[in-house]
Amino acid sequence: MDTYLLDTNLVSVLYDAGRPNHLAVRGAIAAFDPDAPQLVSAITIGELRFGLALSRAAGRPLAHIEACIELTEEHPLAEVGRHTAEAFGYVKSNIALQRVDIQRRLPRWVEAWSDRVTGQLLQIDENDLWIAAQAVERNLVVVTSDPDFVRVIAPAVPELRVQLV
Repeated sequence: MDTYLLDTNLVSVLYDAGRPNHLAVRGAIAAFDPDAPQLVSAITIGELRFGLALSRAAGRPLAHIEACIELTEEHPLAEVGRHTAEAFGYVKSNIALQRVDIQRRLPRWVEAWSDRVTGQLLQIDENDLWIAAQAVERNLVVVTSDPDFVRVIAPAVPELRVQLV
């Protein structure tokens, strides 16, 4: 039986009825084996807490983010440790080797990386790589509604299993 790792993008859509793809995501999650564990990453909790702090400071509505954080507590937590860090190095280097011109000075942050063929930004962020690393480390299936996760990260990491919903 597979174990699923719900990424931040998916969690945000799953727990926000106002999102256009909310019903499709809920339906896809409901179709999973009910006995299959669904984990939430510690990275996702951090991203949600960051969004909450910024929204609070900007005077934006907080109910959706607070509800997301509360609902994530219903899922087991995938924590980050030494083995995750090792998998992160593997994931990030594979993407660099496959997608970026490493003969040029490589920007430190993946958000600034450009595809060596098209010259366009890869459209992924560092936190996506940490979530991918958790999945590789534990042999989890990442469940996402972010097509860039599938387009950029999955092809560079053969053992990474990703389900786009």
